[in-house]
Amino acid sequence: MKKALIFLLLLLALFFGQLMILDESSRAEEVNPFIAVTNFALYDIATHVVGKQVEVKTLIPFGIESHSYVPSVKTMSELAKAEFFAFIGLGMEPWITNAQAKGLDMSRFAKLKEEACSHDEADGHHEHGAVDPHYWLSIENMMRMTMGFTIRSAEQFPEHKAAFVLNAEAYIAQLKELDREYKESLSKCKRREIVVNHNAFSYLAQSYGFEAHSVTGLSPDEQASAKKMREITDLVNNEKIPVIFFESFVSPKVSETISQETGARVDSLQPLANVSEDEVKKGYIVLMRENLQKLVAAMECE
Repeated sequence: MKKALIFLLLLLALFFGQLMILDESSRAEEVNPFIAVTNFALYDIATHVVGKQVEVKTLIPFGIESHSYVPSVKTMSELAKAEFFAFIGLGMEPWITNAQAKGLDMSRFAKLKEEACSHDEADGHHEHGAVDPHYWLSIENMMRMTMGFTIRSAEQFPEHKAAFVLNAEAYIAQLKELDREYKESLSKCKRREIVVNHNAFSYLAQSYGFEAHSVTGLSPDEQASAKKMREITDLVNNEKIPVIFFESFVSPKVSETISQETGARVDSLQPLANVSEDEVKKGYIVLMRENLQKLVAAMECE
């Protein structure tokens, strides 16, 4: 009888031990609610709006050029698990379709601009008008996007609506101050034009009344044509433009080639589609202020 009781107790201990293991395993598989984003500017909006109430994950790892990013199976798995995900649209993430119900296309909230159609007979390059997807470099658009994101987040997490609204108001106030700084700093400049590697800064230029001449089009992967290289080189020489800008995560070779022929120095300008791990800590507003300092120097502003 005593042996049978000991055996029964051992069986019960084993049974409850297995239950505890299964419970811990199921808890490990549980995923806390989170929002996913594809772009650094969206990450900055999201983290400011939802604060510590909801986790924000970026689908494109920091430090990687976002135009040419190809998602992994893990990335697509994260996409499916998110409460919702915000993306730029307009071809920036061709691996995302509007058919995905959880997707929030942020271009819906922005004022968009269309690039003119161009035809280069000498190089056989023909580019039709396309909507420029770099709309987050308009500070006004960032405010619009913040409001749109806040509405969607409050719908998904109604218990946090009041906190989200307060957070959004504080962030928009910072963006308004940034816009004021840009207007004031770029109001009186000796030059009203810059030269950049690829066409990522037209929203910024349009907002503050200067022109951004680009060597290539909307994609940084596009090859610079011989004709365009000559045109930009002549422009830099004739106008004595002091700086040739290239973007982070993009090869500076084209800018360096023009620099060698003109004597203009080369510097980086951050388009903020994606950033390095260190730059994440600075945030959109600080990085935009760093861009502003470089623009002031390049355009010789008072």
